Amino acid sequence: MLNYELQTINYEYRMMKPFYYLSDFPERRNVGKNFVAECPKCGKKHLSISRETGLYHCFYAGCDFHGRLKDFWEERRDTVRSDAGHPYSAGASPAAKRSFGKGEPGGMASASVGGGNAAFEVSMIPEDYKRLSPEIISKIKPLTDEPETSDPEQLAARRYLADMGISLKTAVDARIGCLMHRCFGGKDGKSGKGEKDEKDEKNAVGMMYHCIAYVNYINGQPVNVKYRSCDVSASGYTKCWSQESPTTPCPPYNIDCINPLRIAEENVPRLIVTEGERDVLTLHEAGYPYVISVPNGAASDLSKGFEAFRPWLDRVRELVICGDCDLPGRTLVKHLADYFGTRCLFTVLPGGCKDISDVLVMYGAGVVREIIDSACPHHTSDIITVSERADEIMNVLSGNYDHGYDVGYGPLTDHVFHPTDQGGLIIATGKPNSGKTDFLNDLTCRLMAKTGRYVCYLSFEVPDKNKHMANLIRLMLGKVNTAAYTREQLQPIVSFLDGHMAHLDLHEVSPTPANIIERAERVKRAVPLKYLIIDPYLFMEVETGRYNTETQAIKAMLTQMQAWGRTNGIWVIIVAHPRSLKKLNGKNELEEIDMYTISGSANWANLADFIFSISRIEQPDRSYTRLDMLKVRDQDLCRTGSVLFVRQPCGRYDERESEEQIMTEMQGKVLDKDRLPWVGLTTP
Repeated sequence: MLNYELQTINYEYRMMKPFYYLSDFPERRNVGKNFVAECPKCGKKHLSISRETGLYHCFYAGCDFHGRLKDFWEERRDTVRSDAGHPYSAGASPAAKRSFGKGEPGGMASASVGGGNAAFEVSMIPEDYKRLSPEIISKIKPLTDEPETSDPEQLAARRYLADMGISLKTAVDARIGCLMHRCFGGKDGKSGKGEKDEKDEKNAVGMMYHCIAYVNYINGQPVNVKYRSCDVSASGYTKCWSQESPTTPCPPYNIDCINPLRIAEENVPRLIVTEGERDVLTLHEAGYPYVISVPNGAASDLSKGFEAFRPWLDRVRELVICGDCDLPGRTLVKHLADYFGTRCLFTVLPGGCKDISDVLVMYGAGVVREIIDSACPHHTSDIITVSERADEIMNVLSGNYDHGYDVGYGPLTDHVFHPTDQGGLIIATGKPNSGKTDFLNDLTCRLMAKTGRYVCYLSFEVPDKNKHMANLIRLMLGKVNTAAYTREQLQPIVSFLDGHMAHLDLHEVSPTPANIIERAERVKRAVPLKYLIIDPYLFMEVETGRYNTETQAIKAMLTQMQAWGRTNGIWVIIVAHPRSLKKLNGKNELEEIDMYTISGSANWANLADFIFSISRIEQPDRSYTRLDMLKVRDQDLCRTGSVLFVRQPCGRYDERESEEQIMTEMQGKVLDKDRLPWVGLTTP
């Protein structure tokens, strides 16, 4: 009797200790990054102690003995890790630390993480979840594996689990319960709150069903329970449910499986996230230990449901998102992907299977494992692997790829400008009145007539669209005066241009990059657009301001245009003027134009795929236009260099080999000129 009393006194003394040291647990067992020791409160060897943080917690049901070892109290509070479940973490604001323990119960002070004023926010921690009441726990019968049981709740639960492909051992290990309970079916079993359904009065008050109970634990303590009916109906099993949770939001089901105090690994290599509790059992049946389901199915608010467990989830290397195939399930998968980011892998279910539990019933655990083990990231065009492009690479090595096309001037021009149908960004520059727009008219007419490409103009320099189109018809004909042509003779060219070009007129909207692309998209949807001409950039509106300089705005615009062009196989040609050119050492001559003399930003040079300048040379013994190709990004088909052109009165440009050739031509030598119509007509 005396020994018993002494033991009682010693036990009570231990319970009265205000704090504990690691030395108070000399018989601790080393388990990975944690210790396991005997609990001073319940006497069971279920006390887990973190070697890193000094946090301890007893996982024996009903004990809930927890705290921090005095050995770790000497650490500065602002260096305590956030995964310790404490607001005094390195990432917490001073105001949040001051507000801890004030206001809301459980140490919450306006805890609305993700929005509002961060100075008054404190995230939930696992310890904020209250235990289920003893009254609730007492109603739930733990599922047993007794072979001779005659209990109707046990038998109903076993029958349901067997039909779902879940073994009794898996269910018992998951601490599934069973009972008779009132559940609410709602329409299609989707209402668990007992709202009144005028079509079915029974749903308004609920009915008593045989149920299985998914009891959820945090730190080994039951914190919420969801009841699922398991009675057989004419269409299978009933789909009614209800739940009890003293704390909101509900935590993810089985979240305790990644509790840092319960796992030996430093990090969880792979966690599977499902939509429902039954899916968790399915994956346990297939042999996966780390599985959770979202708190409230497809309707879950992830930021709230996962808030208290972010430090736990941060220890997970990969997350396999194993969602349902219906529309709510696919929506949840998208939200999970946005929430967890690049760590996510995704599953593909066989046809006819709504979820992974259907796979278990129809095909067995082997196929479930095959699906989970083959989970992979969503395909994205941002990441290109060699295997994805193996055939295309072999074609390039064999010489089978887009070798580009002649633009219609001749071999000299083809040597410096030989585009493909890849699309991208072309910059045309030159001094004012150097003939940039005039040359582009000729170039685009040749592209339409000789290569069949479709061109869209956004020409601020040519406000009269009728005159512009008429000028293009003269270029097609090679004539200055078209007065002698009848309407019938001109109609074929008008029809040809109607099938190969369009104009944009942005009088009603601002000429921002987004508005230009939006209208070019309309053209692209109707015709096979290959060239978009913006002449000039000066009239475009880009967003500048205190935090966005002209250089940054030009870079954003060029990047947007280039990306759109490459995505759609369209060349965007932008005419850009040079900055104010400097005089050369006291001479009247101005510096030469190059890639970096374009006004506004060096990004013109950095981002363009082609850059060429147009210069007009007017001298007594020679008169010509020079194209200087200043940049060629892909030099497989052409190179930088210069080409000389003479201009015909109709506006066509003919390439020439040298200044000497141009000089002899001006003295009367007859050289070849491109005079024939580009569309089949009979000249009167």
